[in-house]
Amino acid sequence: MSDSQDTERISKLANKNAWATGLLTFFFLPIGYIYTGRYKALFKGFGIVILITFLGLDDEFFDLVAGIYGIYVVVATIENVRAVNQAKKLNSGLNQNNSANLPSANNVELKLLKLMKRNREVTLADCVIETGLSSQQVRETLEEMMIQQLITMDNRESDGSIVYRLI
Repeated sequence: MSDSQDTERISKLANKNAWATGLLTFFFLPIGYIYTGRYKALFKGFGIVILITFLGLDDEFFDLVAGIYGIYVVVATIENVRAVNQAKKLNSGLNQNNSANLPSANNVELKLLKLMKRNREVTLADCVIETGLSSQQVRETLEEMMIQQLITMDNRESDGSIVYRLI
């Protein structure tokens, strides 16, 4: 599975209510797994239920099988609720990482100003490399910085390239 599919699956699971998951799984085992969208776990559990049922066909093992099935329902409920809670933790971590990776406009401007102070003049390519943003995003930021009269745009005398400098 790709990272985007994993992220989407975790996000969907994180949006589920842990209490509803627990109640549905405990009282209506398959419906609890359908609610969470965890079909692979549902089919594994279904296989266990079928196996337990075949073991319980013999009268002398009926009580033992009923006890095993009861334990399985409790364990499945705990496991399904744990999956939802784990997804909530992972999803909050993903959201924090995504927001930390998205540079704010002020942060980008500060990076560009520091770059210009270090190098005296920079090209668009220098700015893209420094920020990691697309050339369109950097160009828009540079234009905004010119409007704010923080930088100026000029042509380099040696080769005619467009360069940006601090005012």
